[in-house]
Amino acid sequence: MQDELNIEKFIVFKIADYLFGLSINDVLKVITCSLTDNRNLRTMGIVQLGQYMVKVLDFHQSLGSEDLTELPGEQSFLVITRNGEGELCGILVDEPPNLMELAQESLQIIPRSNHQSGMFQLVSHGAVISAQEGTITILVLDMKRTLSNAIPINNLLSLMPS
Repeated sequence: MQDELNIEKFIVFKIADYLFGLSINDVLKVITCSLTDNRNLRTMGIVQLGQYMVKVLDFHQSLGSEDLTELPGEQSFLVITRNGEGELCGILVDEPPNLMELAQESLQIIPRSNHQSGMFQLVSHGAVISAQEGTITILVLDMKRTLSNAIPINNLLSLMPS
């Protein structure tokens, strides 16, 4: 019973060569995007979800993966969440996200640094996990940090009725 209290669930997803995690409590939905939609997302920076237009965060360029042809398969995915101000946002990811349970003791705080920029200012914790393929590192995003001080104003996500 004690061990269950020390476990947190995360949606883990890949962007470029990095694995990122978001607390399951912060993820509203995961949707698929076709390659055509993906090109439109990169050009327009928005996607319509029901009655809302949601701006999309695409971190591929800042993480060194600029070319859409580098993305595997015909689809990408959007992880829908809310930023620190409660606005909807979608994070464009390369592969279907996974649900992972991480022990709290495996999460290590990553100190903020003046040298961090872009997406890495959003990372609050890191976890190193042993897997069959070897050791993997998961960078945990803190959506409360996201828009308050890490992303330039032109990349802010908003929720606007259509």
